[in-house]
Amino acid sequence: FRSNRPFDPDRLEDFLSGVVQVYGEDLLRYKGILYVKGSKRRLLFQGVHMMMGAEPGKPWLANETPNTKMVFIGRKLPEDIFTQGLELCLIR
Repeated sequence: FRSNRPFDPDRLEDFLSGVVQVYGEDLLRYKGILYVKGSKRRLLFQGVHMMMGAEPGKPWLANETPNTKMVFIGRKLPEDIFTQGLELCLIR
C-alpha cells in the first residue's frame, strides 16, 4: 500500500487493530513507514501475526515529500479489504 496523503492516527489504529484481530493468524509479517497527520517524523510500523508495534522514526527532511509505504505478507489476505480500509484512514 502506498499513499502521499497522511493517515488519521485514530482511524488507522482502529482499522489495524481490527485487521489483526480478524486476520492475525494469517498475517505472517507486516511493516511500513507511515505518514501520520500531526507528526513531523516517520512512524515505523511492524508486526508478526497478532503482535503489532510502532515507534517514531527520523524526521521528514525539508526536501522530502512525506509518504506511506506498507507491506503485508500472509496467507489468503483479502487485498480489497486491506486497500479500501487503509484508504478510509487517510485524511481527505
